[in-house]
Amino acid sequence: MNKLGKLIAALLAVGIGLFIVVQFIIIPKQNAADEQYVIDQRRPLTHDLENIIPYRFLYMGNASNMINLFNHLPLNEVEKDFELKSDAFTIIVHYHQSVSEIGTSLVNQSIIYNSTAAFALIRNLEKIEYSFPDQSFEVKRKNVEGLYDEFYKLTKSKTVWEKQVRNPLKDKEYIEKCIGSILK
Repeated sequence: MNKLGKLIAALLAVGIGLFIVVQFIIIPKQNAADEQYVIDQRRPLTHDLENIIPYRFLYMGNASNMINLFNHLPLNEVEKDFELKSDAFTIIVHYHQSVSEIGTSLVNQSIIYNSTAAFALIRNLEKIEYSFPDQSFEVKRKNVEGLYDEFYKLTKSKTVWEKQVRNPLKDKEYIEKCIGSILK
């Protein structure tokens, strides 16, 4: 075999080797990371603030923006319907699963997290009603704003968001205190 033939054979071997590495190692790892990211967006303790920043809007009247926001917040995998009451600056989220099916702890974390996110991103939203088949919750802006210092700076920095909103949700006493405060 001449030099050109050996070079072609060597390049073919390298090409096949690279193809195998890409197809069976790199792409599956990347797909697994993408799948894990989607799963992480379902829970308040792993949710990524950057995932919802595009839904920042001054007014709640943009129905598709509001629906997309809630479809990118924790509990996004739970089937739900939405009702907007623009005159009352209210959104009602009707979940199709009960609190007992989802889990009380996860629902409480999600109510705190989702309400904080929605009020921080939608400036004229005043009330959120979460309706489950077995329970309903009504959350008002003023009660959520009272939980945080400098409420409107929460979404300006991922670090601030994690420190003031996400990380405290690991503490059960904090959750109980917040739920008591925002649902009064």
